[in-house]
Amino acid sequence: MKKLVITAWILFCFASDSYALPIISTFDSDDEGWTATGASVQHESSGGNPGGFLRIEDTQDDTFSVYLPAKFQGNLLEFDGGLLSYDVLVLNPIDPLTSIGSGFGRIQLHGGGSNTTIDYAPTPPIPSSQFWKAYNVPLTASAWNTTQENWELVLSDMTIAHIILEPNNWTTVGLDNFKVEPVVPEPATLSLLSFGLLGLTIRRKISRQR
Repeated sequence: MKKLVITAWILFCFASDSYALPIISTFDSDDEGWTATGASVQHESSGGNPGGFLRIEDTQDDTFSVYLPAKFQGNLLEFDGGLLSYDVLVLNPIDPLTSIGSGFGRIQLHGGGSNTTIDYAPTPPIPSSQFWKAYNVPLTASAWNTTQENWELVLSDMTIAHIILEPNNWTTVGLDNFKVEPVVPEPATLSLLSFGLLGLTIRRKISRQR
């Protein structure tokens, strides 16, 4: 019986690990290869949510975009149906914003010879200068207003991904906890899978004993 329990546990762990792990930038130690156009990018070792964060300062009288590094590229089909999330804090100006530029939160993905774009909301919540604000974007074709075929084409070979994080001209913002997560089954689902595998193991043992 002990061997059966161990076997079931191994199978349970295998089933759990078969799902893609989240891709995360916490910026706790460095800038992790993030770049920007129209802005400077600087790693800050403290003041994040928590730990370090990425300081993005507008350097041109134009909307700046921030580019995701290589770890967010490649085949991301396992993340279809998952979630993209990130935290933003306004560092300058000090006073809270009363409005934001129309492009704030716009994300564009390129891959497979195609692309797709999402405008967050289209009126995303105004970021705060007092506390980190979380933004969440579903990773589904419908949310990105594209066909499933095109969505899977882009995800199958992601080459470029960038996001507009400038709420207003000459604004400096902080970025933290940028994450791409797959759909993860609930623990109950994994438990049922584990017990099912355990049942198969017991059945095979009984069959052998006969």
